Amino acid sequence: MAVASAEESVPLDVAATLICEAGLLLESLDRHRLSGARARLDRAAGTSRVTKALTASNADYLRALSCRSWRRQSGELAIPARVTGRVGEGLEERLARCDLLGSAIRWEVAAVLAERSMANWGSQVVLAGFR
Repeated sequence: MAVASAEESVPLDVAATLICEAGLLLESLDRHRLSGARARLDRAAGTSRVTKALTASNADYLRALSCRSWRRQSGELAIPARVTGRVGEGLEERLARCDLLGSAIRWEVAAVLAERSMANWGSQVVLAGFR
């Protein structure tokens, strides 16, 4: 994961958090037998735009994600409790999904633009495709 983090120019803890969140989102959608979720999310993320003024903290986070300009580079693996609580015992297994990092960054950018969590944004995007 350190290699994927370096390739995408994001701190290790951010990469780990985004990989976990993306994996949890895809697993949730798979449980509901929603096929093609990853492709739908990638398409939606590619067309996301700012629709209203962002808070200062969201604007800073978006800038860091988009420009890969972080004020810090942390080698520590500090994943937020909101994520580890949902991951449970399978943390190492989830962190091995480095193939999700590029998409996870784009999904997180789209979620921030919509002022939602990745899980909320992603579920809404995929479910909207079935209306």
